[in-house]
Formats: sequence, C-alpha cells, structure tokens
Amino acid sequence: MNNIRNIKVSNDSFVVELEKSSLKFNCKDLNDKYIIDISDMNLINATKTAIFCSTFCFIKNIQKKLCWLVKDEEIKRAISILRLRNVEQIVKEKTEEKRVILAS
Repeated sequence: MNNIRNIKVSNDSFVVELEKSSLKFNCKDLNDKYIIDISDMNLINATKTAIFCSTFCFIKNIQKKLCWLVKDEEIKRAISILRLRNVEQIVKEKTEEKRVILAS
C-alpha cells in the first residue's frame, strides 16, 4: 500500500487517499465509531488496510473508533492480534445472521 495522504469520511464513504490513487469503502458513521466494510478483501489486503488506516487515524488523533466489517474470523483474529486501541472488528456473516433472526 502506498503512503496514506489523507482519510476522508463523507456520504457513507470512507475514502483513503494514497500517493497515486485512492480506496473507497462503504461506511456508516455512528456516534462514537465508523463502521467500514472491507468484507470483500482477502486476508492480506484487509489486514494491511485495517492496520495502516487505524494507525493513520490514531496518529492524526481522530477520536472515533474504526470498526472494520470483515469477511471471516481469520481476518478478525489477524487484526486483533495487534491490539490497536482505536479498532474493533465484526464478522459480516454474523451481522447478517442477526438481521435475519430479528426479521423473522
């Protein structure tokens, strides 16, 4: 991943501006955290994205937590190993299962 130049949150999007390109993710802005959907990424890319973005936000003193919506438990564990203070992980499948149960 190129060096992160900036991170912007706008219109349900989490945009990571890199040196030569940008990445755009679906995002929900809750009171105390941003929920960012990286569930379509593989283990390496999801872990790298979560770590770099979380570290950038920590250095820039962004007060909200980043809650990464990931594909599976393996990715959740890979991110949680680092114990970053401004990070949470949620497995997307589990949130979808809860919605189905609540809708029934």
